[in-house]
Amino acid sequence: MSGLNTGLDTGLALVRAVHGALNRTAVPRTPGPGLLPPRAAGDTHPLPASGRLDVSLADALTARRSRYAFGEEQPALADLAALLRLGVGTAPRAGGLVSVLPHLVVRGAGELPAGVHRADLRLPLPSLVEVRHGDPTGYLAEALDQPPFAHRAPAWLALAIDVGGSLARYPPRHYRTLHLDAGTALQNVLLVATALGLAACPVMGYDDGAWGRLLDLPDDVLVAGVVALGRARSPRAVASARSRSRK
Repeated sequence: MSGLNTGLDTGLALVRAVHGALNRTAVPRTPGPGLLPPRAAGDTHPLPASGRLDVSLADALTARRSRYAFGEEQPALADLAALLRLGVGTAPRAGGLVSVLPHLVVRGAGELPAGVHRADLRLPLPSLVEVRHGDPTGYLAEALDQPPFAHRAPAWLALAIDVGGSLARYPPRHYRTLHLDAGTALQNVLLVATALGLAACPVMGYDDGAWGRLLDLPDDVLVAGVVALGRARSPRAVASARSRSRK
């Protein structure tokens, strides 16, 4: 057992070294600790069941674009649930492991309290668990290469990867596979967002450590990517896709 633990520790150290070396933003970002919303008590919010998406796969693929114009309010909880259940929950994962750990960061008016929520997609009752409570806008602005995004997007989906859980079964090479797992989840999320008429934009300009602290992640879980989300201000492209699907 000690040999296994030593191998796991060595693998984690190697992955952290690689990940840390690649964590270089255009402008160094170190949000002040006073901007970090306090930890929450762990209240849960059940995720509504996902309905049928009224857009074909071909039309969603054709209509999908990175969209930067967001409405002020959070997306409806039912839409956020669909992104998590259908977007992340159906994505393939190497070895069937729960390798991608989604988190929502929300601000502004909506059905969820502002703060950070960890998604637990396990049956029988998928839910959101409050991790931090309070407005995250100031912290987000200091953690992104493009601070204005923090004030424009009312919701963020962060895709974290469980390095420790995966390296308990696979060698350090699997670090690369985890990014493929996150990438398939990201593509699913963007297509579901398109079908729902939401604006979504993947963002890769951020500080890994800052986001890890915001999500309150353990050392063996890393952030693979984040997506800015909101209600679309101009849903014409999605409406057009729905129209084509009905013909």
